[in-house]
Amino acid sequence: MATYEDLGVKPFINGVGTVTTEGGSLMAPEVLDAMRSAASAFVDVPDLNEKAAAYLARRIGVEAVHISCGAASGVQLSAAACLTGADKDRVRALPRTEGWKNEFVISLVDSHSYIHQGIEVCGGTLVRVGTKEAVTTQDMLNGINDRTAAIVFFLGTQTWEQLSEVCKGAVERGTPVIVDAAAQLPPRSNLTEILGLGASLVVFSGGKGVCGPQSAGLVLGKKTLVEAVRMNASPSSAIGRGMKVGKEEILAIVTALDRFLDGSDEADRARWDAQSRTIVEAVAGAPGVKGVVMAEGQQAAPAFAPRAYVEFEDDALGETARDLMRRLREGTPSIHVRRTKLGFLVDPMTLQVGEERVIAERLREELQAG
Repeated sequence: MATYEDLGVKPFINGVGTVTTEGGSLMAPEVLDAMRSAASAFVDVPDLNEKAAAYLARRIGVEAVHISCGAASGVQLSAAACLTGADKDRVRALPRTEGWKNEFVISLVDSHSYIHQGIEVCGGTLVRVGTKEAVTTQDMLNGINDRTAAIVFFLGTQTWEQLSEVCKGAVERGTPVIVDAAAQLPPRSNLTEILGLGASLVVFSGGKGVCGPQSAGLVLGKKTLVEAVRMNASPSSAIGRGMKVGKEEILAIVTALDRFLDGSDEADRARWDAQSRTIVEAVAGAPGVKGVVMAEGQQAAPAFAPRAYVEFEDDALGETARDLMRRLREGTPSIHVRRTKLGFLVDPMTLQVGEERVIAERLREELQAG
């Protein structure tokens, strides 16, 4: 069996969070078991995909679900669905959309250019609104015209309050709203509440908070639109054919979501808060360094999970935050943390039990050595 070490790749403790380039999240043993089980037999993949999706829809309590190969592909397939509907001729015609409703209102506040590119690959024309710093509800609604296929909304970068306003205005105009909520689990309520605001399709990553495979995602929404998503997706001979979801990922995401739904937001928060406090306590008393746990509702806090912030005064200890981050990366075990304006943060969502103590000890050692 090949290992990371065989390939010269160094594993690390992930304090950055569920970021794709850092490996997302880790799968639980039962999720890995589901992948192995799926790999042991041949099945009709379209049948498996439809039945797994129907199971997830019942389990979550929504009208319909499609399992995509990730959140980015889920947004792209959602755009394709808004272009084609259930029209087989249109599905075959993509990316040729001349004469159709093919415009997508999308804000500039989110930096993920691949979402913009994915929609354009499908034949969509982007109506970009706002600036990189801000976008208003009126900016988005003013972009709607008789050629609009959908609005694309980035939840997290944009607020819940604005989502409610955009959905209300879009529904009044008969315009679908696609919500990119890739990293917005937990809380578990987001699985149903976003659709409850009037969104047409909502996309989540399967490899972030759900702790499923990196190559899995969920598209939730209205049955007619989700069916159009499926028609455009692999294994159909359609624009999404290259976005393949294997039988292994399908069983794994079902297992991961079952496990996720059996958990609780309160237990998650309590664990992450305790881990964050262990890290913050490690820097207490170090000159020029301040540790703080940021929780939901506080300024600069994340949407859900408590995080440990380590902040530095200028030139504290003759050591910049960047240098300390480098030393953490280069040490054994390697530790990755996320740079902030005043220092760095540690996101406990991706910490395994006990890794917070390893980080705390390393921080004490590095600060004392500095």
